[in-house]
Formats: sequence, structure tokens, C-alpha cells
Amino acid sequence: MEELIRNIIEQHKNKKKKTIETKYIVSELKTLGTNLYSEPSLAKPFATAIQQLVDDGVLKPLGNSLFIPSYGGAMNKYSINVKYFESDDILSSSMLNDLHPKLNMSYYVKHASEYYELEDIIHRINDILYDTSSDILTANERSYLIFGDEKAIMYPEDASIDGSDILKKLGGLTLEDLKAKRTFEPFFYLATSGYHNLTEKRNVLIVENQDTLNTFIDAVMNGQLSNIHLLIYGEGNAITRKFGFIQNIHGKPEDNYFYFGDIDPEGLSIYYRLKSTFPDYNIIPAVSLYSYMINKVDPADARRLRKPQKVDDVSVSQFIAAFDTETGMVIKDIIYSERYLPQEVINKTDMARLNGIGIH
Repeated sequence: MEELIRNIIEQHKNKKKKTIETKYIVSELKTLGTNLYSEPSLAKPFATAIQQLVDDGVLKPLGNSLFIPSYGGAMNKYSINVKYFESDDILSSSMLNDLHPKLNMSYYVKHASEYYELEDIIHRINDILYDTSSDILTANERSYLIFGDEKAIMYPEDASIDGSDILKKLGGLTLEDLKAKRTFEPFFYLATSGYHNLTEKRNVLIVENQDTLNTFIDAVMNGQLSNIHLLIYGEGNAITRKFGFIQNIHGKPEDNYFYFGDIDPEGLSIYYRLKSTFPDYNIIPAVSLYSYMINKVDPADARRLRKPQKVDDVSVSQFIAAFDTETGMVIKDIIYSERYLPQEVINKTDMARLNGIGIH
């Protein structure tokens, strides 16, 4: 429908008309066999097509135009961008013959001046798409080769050119299309010999705070926590940004990933964001450690939060779903009463007992 409407507008423009009424477009569509009068279901695609033409710069609503509810909210009158139809701003089909099929040139066909500005870049992308033997580079390395700016793809807000927007306009090209991969900031970790040698599921413990991490490192290295094969320093919110680094140390999605942080709104939110960001990985709360905390310290003695934290109901419900009903209710009460239990409740004196309980 969009192409039909575009042709109607162009023919109207050729009659030296600078504005066009929606009812005229509807009438012309009817003569072409698309009858909005008798088929109300066409109202939505009609409005979508009109909006796309507005987005493409073909039409612009007049200042005194009105919405037409029966046509999905289209305006009743538009001005025509005459320059859009000028031949020097339309790419000829012959210029596109040698381009890779993955390059969607529909945007640049309509914005030839932008194409000419980016022609070298587009052809560099085209060469990469055709090169089946190209090495896989990091996103920043590939970005520099294409755009002359290493931040253009992943961090366009800090770059001299918005490479991300250009890739979007070319049909939403991905890093994989460009023979590139995203890299992740490394996290601090401790891997045991079991982590490297076991073929079955391994136990990975993600610890939010540094002091608790050091306590667990000592216990693992001293053989007190034999069922932990990999320790990861979560570093609070940073874990969501860094967790993808697990691929670099051969972590498997089917391994057991236990998250252990503070019992407070932020701790539960970090867990939920991590699990949501990496849904392919088997990430669950370290139930045995949280339960041990609650049994060691009377939850009634949980301290008031030092400063308010926003409670996310979804994060809470997703977190406590891993626990038995009674323990889940205790955690929920701590959160909603604006109190907290830090993971530092567990210290060096608890390690031997935790070895007997295990991480699960």
C-alpha cells in the first residue's frame, strides 16, 4: 500500500500540487482496487503507510490539519516534499546491482545525498559481507576498519559517527554479519582444578561483595568448600555488564550458577537483572547460603536500610520463588519492611559448617 500511495503523491505533485488531502488519496486508492470505504480493516495499514511516508520525509502534516479517527489517526491534509521526488536525490537501480543481498538499501534509495556521503563506508561493509574468509574481529576493531572510529558501533554516543544508526538503516546488520564479536570486561575469578577437569555440571558461585569473596577464596583454597569449582566477584551491579566474559573462561550455560548477595532490594534486583540478561545460563539464588544467613541471625534483628532503595516487585517474586514458602516470606518481610541483611553475616567461622551443607 505504501508504494501505491507514494505513486499517487508523485502524480499529484506532477500536477504542480504542493499539498494533498487524505480523502484524495483514499479516492485514488479506490480506483486502483483498494477500497477503504468498504474494507475498514485497511484503515490501520493505511495509517501505517502514511506515517512511514511522513518518517521518510515524503509528507509533512500541515499546521491546521486534523486527525481522522476512521483512518487510524492519519491527518486530513499534508504538504508534499517536492525535493523528495527530484531525480538527483534518488539512487538508480544500476548503482545497487553489485551490493550484497543483506544490504537493505530502501532508506538510502530515498536519501541519495546521505548515500553519497557514506558511499565508501557502505562499500566497505559490502566487501565484508562478501568476504567469507574474513577473520572474526572484536566489535571495536571492526568498527575502526569500517568507520575510522573504534566506538562507532558499540558506543556511538562517544563516536564521531553513528555507526549503529547506519547499520540499522542498512537493514539492521548485526555484529555477526560484520564478522565481529562483542567483548566483555573481565571479572575477577578463582577457578579450581575441578573447574578445568570436570565434564559434568560445575558449581559456580557469584559473590556480590569483596570481603565475602575473600573469605570464600580462602575457604576454597584451603579445601573447606570442596563443591565450589569457580568463584566470581560480582562487584555489585557490574556483574550484569561483565558476566558475558564467562565465555572466555569456557563457562557452560548448563553449569550451576549460584548468586549470593545482600538481602536487600538492590541485591535482589542485581540477581534479577543478571538472570534476565543471560537467560540461557542456569542462574539461581544460592539458597543454602541465604537460608544459613537467616538461621544464623534473627531476621527481626535485620537493620534498617541506611538509605531508601526502590523495591521492584518482580525482582522480589522471582527471587523468593527459589525458596520454600517460609524462607521466602521471611525474605519478603525483610525487603518490604525496609531492612536488610548483608552477606557479611557469613564469615570465616562458618566455612566448615557450610562445607557440610553444600552450595545449592
